[in-house]
Amino acid sequence: MKKRYIILIIIFLLLMISSGVSLFIWNKYNTKNKDIVKKEEKYLIQEEDEETYHLDEKIQKDNEYTIGWLKVEGTNINYPVVQYIDNKYYLNHDFNNEYNSAGWIFMDYRNDLNDQNIVIYGHHRVDGSMFGSIDSLFNEEFYKKNNKILFITDEGTHEYEIFSVYKAKSDERYTNSNFENFQEELAKFKENSEIKLNEEEINTAQIITLSTCHQNNKDRLVVHGYRKR
Repeated sequence: MKKRYIILIIIFLLLMISSGVSLFIWNKYNTKNKDIVKKEEKYLIQEEDEETYHLDEKIQKDNEYTIGWLKVEGTNINYPVVQYIDNKYYLNHDFNNEYNSAGWIFMDYRNDLNDQNIVIYGHHRVDGSMFGSIDSLFNEEFYKKNNKILFITDEGTHEYEIFSVYKAKSDERYTNSNFENFQEELAKFKENSEIKLNEEEINTAQIITLSTCHQNNKDRLVVHGYRKR
């Protein structure tokens, strides 16, 4: 009986140590990513009107794969966006191209900035970092005050208004870069929305799609915004 008790204590201590180490590593990666954003923000230049920005191309000296900067009104989403040759690398690498379980915010490798659908991915972190604060966009009251997505490049600011939020499977068509019938797809995305965000017909040449994991990576939380400028 005493031996069994000792074994249970040892197992408990090992679990405590393991949890402590995991928490330390988790915090280490999150802190590092916050420091990276703070360092890179000097390349995000605010214009005189204070509502638009442009991204200094010098940021590519720090990461040659930088494609833009993403800001989502009212959330923690405020990151430089990268694009690599696949959609796997930045799942576990940060902006400095070093291993990091928090990953980074990245654009689909199949995308071109002139595509109909700009698709951007990020981890759903419980502390609200990366795309962890996307959940708030599924709240209708929150949306009424915060419905703007900014995607900034060296050319300037592209503004998108959110028109659809929903849960989806990872293999659904929402990640396609272009569509045979764009207006038809827009209507489907709008119909999929869990809350009715925009009753007007959407007339745009481009949308932006934010996608993050949900329910142990089985599903995805999807946010669509249509380009206004």
